[in-house]
Amino acid sequence: MKISILGAGGNIGQRITREAALRKHELHLITSKPISFFGLENTPTTTVDVFDTEALANALKGSDLVISAYAPPLDNPAKLSAASESILAAAKKNAQRLIVVGGAGSLLIGKNELLVDSPNFPEAYKAFAVAHKDALHNIYRKSEGVNWTNVSPAAYIFEGEKTGQFRIGQDNLITNEKGESSISMEDFAVAILDEVDNKQFSNQRFTVGY
Repeated sequence: MKISILGAGGNIGQRITREAALRKHELHLITSKPISFFGLENTPTTTVDVFDTEALANALKGSDLVISAYAPPLDNPAKLSAASESILAAAKKNAQRLIVVGGAGSLLIGKNELLVDSPNFPEAYKAFAVAHKDALHNIYRKSEGVNWTNVSPAAYIFEGEKTGQFRIGQDNLITNEKGESSISMEDFAVAILDEVDNKQFSNQRFTVGY
């Protein structure tokens, strides 16, 4: 399968790229980093303004599926909304399936409480969590004519090991017996590529955790 990966040079994007390459997918990386950064050969890279929908749609042409690991600027998380709208519109224009890296803040930790609204949620990450929550509810879940999937990590996502041992949920935060919620970036990438192969969560959100 030919896959375009947006934000391939980011922390999560690198892991997605690596896992997709291991599974022998044909890749097209949307990134400002040179291909030597990824240690791959014969893989095209493109730099494109994610907010220019027409240019983005042209860059994504020819791919069967798009994975977006786009992350907004640290000083302006609100840009996620416009970026999400543009990415969704570009995928729709090309009739492509879209898998998007979301956030953990929109996951439920009780019957009606979201993680981002919990008293102990770190203030430094709250604006990003709210941006991801708004993108999920106001953009992806209200979209029509696009086969999308939004993937939320556990509360703590870290650089670690690929174990292949994790759990999948939908709208509730996954925790272990100690109440901890975590996933390595490597296993998060495995779960995303499993979804590429298995197609279990069309027009839905799912989450990954230990």
